[in-house]
Amino acid sequence: MLSMKRIVVMAYRDSAWRNEDLGKDCGLVPYIMARKAGAELTLVTGPGEEYTYDKLMPELTIHMLEDNSVEAKSQYLQDHGREIDLLMLYGITYHNIVSASIIRQINPDCKITCALDLNDEYIDRIPFWEQPFFDYFNGMDLMWQSDTLLTEFVNNKWDWDIVCARNGYYNLPMKTSDIEYYPFEKRENTIVYIGRINNGPKGLKVLLEAFAAAADSIPGWNLKMVGTIEHPFEELIEAYFDYYPELQDRVTFTGRIDDKAVLHHEYEKAKIFAASSVVEGGTPNAFAEALCTGCVMAITRINAYNDILGDNETGKSVPIGDTKAFTDMLIELCNADDLEKKSLAAYERGKELYSLERAVDMLYGKLCDKGF
Repeated sequence: MLSMKRIVVMAYRDSAWRNEDLGKDCGLVPYIMARKAGAELTLVTGPGEEYTYDKLMPELTIHMLEDNSVEAKSQYLQDHGREIDLLMLYGITYHNIVSASIIRQINPDCKITCALDLNDEYIDRIPFWEQPFFDYFNGMDLMWQSDTLLTEFVNNKWDWDIVCARNGYYNLPMKTSDIEYYPFEKRENTIVYIGRINNGPKGLKVLLEAFAAAADSIPGWNLKMVGTIEHPFEELIEAYFDYYPELQDRVTFTGRIDDKAVLHHEYEKAKIFAASSVVEGGTPNAFAEALCTGCVMAITRINAYNDILGDNETGKSVPIGDTKAFTDMLIELCNADDLEKKSLAAYERGKELYSLERAVDMLYGKLCDKGF
């Protein structure tokens, strides 16, 4: 009887996998891949926060290292690398470069993949022609980027074949990417943002200020912010409510929601998903989840915005950092007569282009062609 194949996914930096990572593409792609291949899946990490999503992943084994150092990961690979059939890495980091190098030395038959997670600011800083970057890319059996714009860019810039695998939707509790549309008439007049709350790459001061400027023109609409509030954004929130006390009942911060079923319903209850991101790597998880659950999209022009909006049938976009344009966009969408039509279009586009199961099917097929 043939033994099961073994897939290992490694923490990619000097900190542990976060619980929320298990429910994002970096955790879900290996998970769906293992289920499809009938393979064992091991997540390797050091000490960190408590995991709850693993209860939804009974097939997953978590191997806890003594710490999050590159030395601890290297020792794990020295001890177990010959048993690994597929090593899945996320991003271009020192830890990943070391891990890939060790596996290539001790187990040449092991397949290695990398989800690149590039953005247009980071990509031009990578000296891909120099060691050890060249060896890292050259040693990959499969690499992918989660939006079409940067996939085309890197394929024109580099000699390696980069696949476009859009970061899509997967309902972890239901174990499927195929969900029913939540009726528009049951949704609330809510603009929702879900993700990390900061004014760095997420640029959320623009969203808050735009909602304040639009508030009188969109009576009956509220803004809900779901996610971990990162320092020093707490001070900005305090100042915001000092300046706009009338918005205390219309702008809410829930904190992070770890229950995936509850989080899924936050998307379903909202009519609009808004994000004023400054920079994102490929297609953000929350954007794909919002689209696939039928939220009308109000976003800035990150790299993946054309993929998400199509011909603007699913929502609108504005230039990054333009608060006035974001304000006008919110007013236009909240007062649009065809908002339900846009919601249905978002759901259909998500179903067509952003099924994470279909993306993994494609990646799995390419790995099988390479002998996995």
